[in-house]
Amino acid sequence: MRAPRPRKPIAASQLADGSRRVEVALIEQQRLLRSAAERLGTAGSTDIHHGRVAARRLRSLLKTYGPLLDERRTRLMRADLRSFARTLSAVREADVRRDLLTSLVRNEPGVAPSSLKRLMIRLEDLCLEARASLRRHAAEPHWTALRAAVEDEAAMRGLVVRRDAGLDDLLELVEESWRKAVRLLEQEPKEAAELHELRLALKHCRYALESVADVQPKAVARLLRRLRGAQDSIGEHRDTLLADHWVRLNERSLGRPLTGRLLELLKQHERRTRKRAAGRAAKVLAAYGDWRAAIRRVRKGTRTGRA
Repeated sequence: MRAPRPRKPIAASQLADGSRRVEVALIEQQRLLRSAAERLGTAGSTDIHHGRVAARRLRSLLKTYGPLLDERRTRLMRADLRSFARTLSAVREADVRRDLLTSLVRNEPGVAPSSLKRLMIRLEDLCLEARASLRRHAAEPHWTALRAAVEDEAAMRGLVVRRDAGLDDLLELVEESWRKAVRLLEQEPKEAAELHELRLALKHCRYALESVADVQPKAVARLLRRLRGAQDSIGEHRDTLLADHWVRLNERSLGRPLTGRLLELLKQHERRTRKRAAGRAAKVLAAYGDWRAAIRRVRKGTRTGRA
């Protein structure tokens, strides 16, 4: 971010528009994270998903708006959020694996009923084990301290140390968050590793955009639709690869016939999802170009006082 331009001093109790937007966005994500964390003891799939998303989104916003925030405290909070999200990963992955494999094999005529039953029992057991592990972890002192760290609203409010950031400054930071994603999109990724790296970059872009969604809303809405489509498709492809890995590791317990059929189905699914993911990713750049052109007009207006 460029050196800040001289501004009229901001009173300690006030925030300029850009700084205020950042504080509002951070506190809103913290509220969602707190709500999800309170339900983890009896968490269903939706609660787990919401908890992970809230932690990822908040962590991403702390990175995007880092130049406006307390560097040391932001770094520590991002580490806490990473740890929080990782504790939920095993549950989420078990749920997704169960749903994916069940949907692929349920109506397959070549799969014996006994093999299907064995698979479904095994998948459900793993979901239960993951939740039991989460409950045990939630009772540990470290978890209590971790939750306190990511749920302290007073600490969150104190993170914004540059209080005079305007909308132009905020839009510049959002644009900067796109650098990696644009580079990856221009390479037209089609391989699994490339798509996974792109998915992580697109998540970061999407979370940054959501905090300025009311600025040029038509262009933002179109870009967000493209982002969600690409992100969801790449995520489905990633889930397929993880399921394939799990099936290979569990060949002995699943049995060779069932393993072979599952791998065949997953291979077909992987091809479809990879093609769909690459196709949707290819549509993001055009929408990004339109949004960027619209934002440039806004930024020009803020600099000349016409916004």
